[in-house]
Amino acid sequence: MDFIRESLYADWQAFLSFSPRLLYAAALLILFAIVARIVRFVLGKVLARSDHLKPLTRFLSRLVTWAITIIGLLLALGVMGFTGIAASLLATGGVVAIVLGFAFREIGENLFAGIFLAFSRPFEIGDLVKTGDLTGTVKAIDIRSVHIRTYDASDVFVPSSQIFSQELFNYTRDGLRRPSFSIGIDYQDEPEQVVALLEQTVRAVDNVADEPRAFVTIDEFAASFVVYKVYFWLDITQSSRDLTEVSNDVKIACWRALKDAGMTFSTDVSTAIELRNAGGE
Repeated sequence: MDFIRESLYADWQAFLSFSPRLLYAAALLILFAIVARIVRFVLGKVLARSDHLKPLTRFLSRLVTWAITIIGLLLALGVMGFTGIAASLLATGGVVAIVLGFAFREIGENLFAGIFLAFSRPFEIGDLVKTGDLTGTVKAIDIRSVHIRTYDASDVFVPSSQIFSQELFNYTRDGLRRPSFSIGIDYQDEPEQVVALLEQTVRAVDNVADEPRAFVTIDEFAASFVVYKVYFWLDITQSSRDLTEVSNDVKIACWRALKDAGMTFSTDVSTAIELRNAGGE
């Protein structure tokens, strides 16, 4: 009986001597938990104000919360004298991180690529972009993928790592688009007159940008006709009509101007417009 009493007394005394450290560790945990909540709340408010960083709000808030909580836990273990356990947790965490890194390499790549894309922001929602062989309009930007809608109405979710690692073409970043088309004209017609007439006609079409100025090049000397290529610019942020409508306006205006001028169209127009001979043959 005396032995049990002495053991209990010794344990009680040990607990009393250890209790200040325990209270200090508990206070540290509570303090860091409160700090984590405050930082998460403030970070969420700040990120939510930015359209660029809004997709990162949930991810970064959780990341910061977990980081602060783990730091508080390690400090609490150190205060209680469990430095060996704290060191073991750090070492184990490092090993686990390496294993998970290899196991979920693609997921990790997409997450980090998504973060970098959110900060660098090479495109916005609504931009027309091309990555690899895929061209379409950006509909949504997430951490792990980018939602792109193609011209054939397909919804494609492209991994962020693919966009980050490949060349990205943004056709609408400055609002300017440069359509072009080719047309064949008979060798009889003077090239200078054809170029001048096409340039004058294109520049007069509504919604075609004044700068950069539209221009025409002689693209190819085919077997029976000369191929002219017409280039012009459209500012989609200022135009009252979309790209397809303005392109059609330009092509129709060129067709009418060439026909009125008595130019002879080729019977095999190259890429963009199919026109008949001016004489109606």
